[in-house]
Amino acid sequence: MLLTDITVEHTRVSKQTGVRQTFLLHPFTDTQRDTLGKFEIVRDIREPGFKDVKRSTFVTFQQLAELYAKGVLDEFGFSVRMCPGQGTYPAANPAKKILPTSIRPGSSFDLAVQKVDVSIPANRDLRTALLRTNVKLPL
Repeated sequence: MLLTDITVEHTRVSKQTGVRQTFLLHPFTDTQRDTLGKFEIVRDIREPGFKDVKRSTFVTFQQLAELYAKGVLDEFGFSVRMCPGQGTYPAANPAKKILPTSIRPGSSFDLAVQKVDVSIPANRDLRTALLRTNVKLPL
């Protein structure tokens, strides 16, 4: 399922031919058994003495809205795995940052973000998912 409430424009330049392609990307839910219906969020982690690595975890629609409302995506540098609405992306689907301008005003995702009570701590499932990316939220 595509979350068309969020649209990010992405231009890809082919390394071989130099051809520029512009795509309109949207977050999409995974189709695998354990992560079915969840969105992948990705974070770069830099640890002294180790190579830079990417860590990812999967969150539900409501958890994604909560992370966005609380500023967690921006604070910890998360990106969301995206795919084109039409056609196919010629390489691995990119992860992109979600800016407020990328969210369609009045959409179901925008309304879900607005409904989040930022004073309530994240639930256990969300905190556990974020631990996989080395992010520890307060209780």
